Amino acid sequence: MAIFDELKSIAGTLREADKIPQYEQILGIQEKLLEMQNKISELDTENRALKEKLETKESLSYENNAYWIVKDDKKNGPFCSSCWDDNKKTIRMQPCGNPAFFDCPVCKNKSVQIDPNYRSMFIKRSPPSSR
Repeated sequence: MAIFDELKSIAGTLREADKIPQYEQILGIQEKLLEMQNKISELDTENRALKEKLETKESLSYENNAYWIVKDDKKNGPFCSSCWDDNKKTIRMQPCGNPAFFDCPVCKNKSVQIDPNYRSMFIKRSPPSSR
């Protein structure tokens, strides 16, 4: 950063001129600037994380005890409703053998996801005709 280079140059000149109190002031200013730069970086990281959570929250859809992230008409999930509601974490639920049953690897919350394209294996039949 240009300001740090300028302060370093000024500090060097003051030290060579035996202006120790002024030299120490410049070092103090450099330290405060570095602290401010670190704080700005922390706030920037926190801001990005909050924006991501807000985007996620706005794209969540609740269905069958689980959340789904819907973007561009595509569903991604299921995500644990308990983990999101308690900690705002999107924990992907895992299938449990049967493709309709899911559970959360963190809190063990369960969900049953029914495929809308699922066709029942039971077919309506007419009662046998009496002969």
